Amino acid sequence: MPFVRRVRVRNFRSLADCDVSLGPLTVLLGFNASGKTNFLDALRFVADALASSPQRAVEGRGGLEALLHRAQAGAAESFEIWVDLGLRLPGVDCDVAASYGFEIGRYPDTQTPLLVLREAGVVQLSGGPLQLPLDVARHSARLRLPASTIDDESPQAVLETTLRSMRFYELDSTVLRALDEQGTGKASLGSSGEHLGRVLGDLARVDELGKERLDAYLSALVPGALGVDERREGRYSTVQARFQAGDGGGVEVFLREELSEGTLRAAGVLAALFQPPVSAGRVPLVAIEEPETALHPAGVGALYEALDDASARTQVIVTSQSSDLLDNEHVRLEHLRAVANIDGVTRIGKVDAAGRAVVDKGLMSISELHRSGQMRPELPDAVRQSAGGRHC
Repeated sequence: MPFVRRVRVRNFRSLADCDVSLGPLTVLLGFNASGKTNFLDALRFVADALASSPQRAVEGRGGLEALLHRAQAGAAESFEIWVDLGLRLPGVDCDVAASYGFEIGRYPDTQTPLLVLREAGVVQLSGGPLQLPLDVARHSARLRLPASTIDDESPQAVLETTLRSMRFYELDSTVLRALDEQGTGKASLGSSGEHLGRVLGDLARVDELGKERLDAYLSALVPGALGVDERREGRYSTVQARFQAGDGGGVEVFLREELSEGTLRAAGVLAALFQPPVSAGRVPLVAIEEPETALHPAGVGALYEALDDASARTQVIVTSQSSDLLDNEHVRLEHLRAVANIDGVTRIGKVDAAGRAVVDKGLMSISELHRSGQMRPELPDAVRQSAGGRHC
């Protein structure tokens, strides 16, 4: 079951009023500037605000004014993010339903740059719903959830830890290629691809089958590739890749400086999906921006199989604008959420009825529907009428 089952966002950047259901695998499909990244960032904001503070999370995004949605009537006074979850509690055999969220906004009568105006959380226990004690203190810029924990196994502690454990990736080939100066010890893949070599080394040591799976997917994504491994250079860690030799009779090793951007990014995506913390169940959600970037078009379809495979171990969300990614037998319409910017507002939803009918009748494949520009989100009646069929 997915960890995050529903996300509701109001007045966060281009998300004026957004209500999106999510599955074990969700692919957000839309053109540039449609708002895919804003949606993921709203979810990431929850993790960042709990890990540090709302003020730091806001400042890291350019300040409150940069986050508040702007309409013709002016900028909003606050934004809200609410999530419905499936939470795994100690000693409980199945996930329990939970919800958490907050509202953050201006408070003009004080010198505080922002305030937590509302915060609430509920965990549905067998004996009935547990309302978490999250009453907002007057003039507070802090979240109450981190301070409300009783012990490490309390529902609020598990809720906070699990939300903070979500991982978000926007991979950078320069970072993936760099020497890791920390050098030793177990590692999780950093948000830009830090510690790739160490992650690959850990995977080879603790999960041999997982490393074989990663190498097999790399072979499908990168022509001629056989695998990617950690390489030690003194006390530093980095990466190297194995390729089929040109004569077909051996293996050729390429060092980090010689690896293409496509090879590095493919290795980074696969490491994010199959790293040991994911296999061990410590990462409830992995979100990756544009995982197909720099990959050879002929191999992009195979990437979908890796995403689908990984979603059996953790929830996977990716953004994309690639029709090639959808060229795979594992693609299902229920995995997809179409994203469109209509009059400056991001709309996200399941593929609309017209698009579903085209696929169901066999008139187009899912990838052909996307290529034709006919993959649109299902919209509320009022929005559809005001948009007049316009999608951009």
